[in-house]
Amino acid sequence: MLKKLLKYDFKSVLRYWWIAAVSTVGLALIGGWSFSIFENPKEFPEMLYVVATLAAIVAVLGGIAFAIMTVILLFSRFYKNFFTDEGYLTFTLPVTRTSLLNSKLIVSVTTVLMTGFVIIFDMLVALCIGEADVIFTREFWITLGEEIKHFFETLDGYVVFAIVQLIVSAILTVIISVLFATCCITIASIIAKKAKVITAIAIYYVANSTITFGLVMYNLFAMETLVDWLNGVPIYLENPTAVLMSICRLLFSGIFCAVLYAFQYWMLDKKLNLS
Repeated sequence: MLKKLLKYDFKSVLRYWWIAAVSTVGLALIGGWSFSIFENPKEFPEMLYVVATLAAIVAVLGGIAFAIMTVILLFSRFYKNFFTDEGYLTFTLPVTRTSLLNSKLIVSVTTVLMTGFVIIFDMLVALCIGEADVIFTREFWITLGEEIKHFFETLDGYVVFAIVQLIVSAILTVIISVLFATCCITIASIIAKKAKVITAIAIYYVANSTITFGLVMYNLFAMETLVDWLNGVPIYLENPTAVLMSICRLLFSGIFCAVLYAFQYWMLDKKLNLS
């Protein structure tokens, strides 16, 4: 049944998402053109610079709007499917709540990752167009190859570890972000009878601010070194302590994911009242 849910959820999300994704690629082409105007040593009419500036602004705003639209699309569907009148139908389906939650989580995480890839692709497209005179030269690729070679030599035998850690860390970060937001939406839907969306946003920012404040206070008590170990890929992976702390960071993120997932499931299974 999970496959059918995934098919339905992906179809519902992607029928709007792909239009925005293709649009951002077009905006990236326009942004790359405007960048090439500014980088060109030739003198152009003043009006052309004005148009190029406006085009660059539109391209940047388009990328930001794409990311915001993705977030709104995903979480509005989560709210609509679970906590509006549609929720009565959703929870009467012959499907376990685990499958319902897993479907929403998988679709949300996948869509967020795809959005990130599209934005990175757009940036590369704009860069290639704007810096075409530099990028499409033999000297550039020779220099790039040397830099990549030096990077791998620096990491020595820990290249695979660094890449795996980076991928796993990125995925866990997205999962935590999605679960954190959906938990806030669920809490708001349970405790608020009206203005549930506003309540969810307020809960999100209060909870996020509390966590951020906790991390700041943690740093104030002379724990900067441990915090640095727990954030980011270590530069010197040959240090056993750094490697151990990197693994601990991933384990902590995994445990946090599990806690958020269990809390979300508990709320949907025990606290949700659709009557």
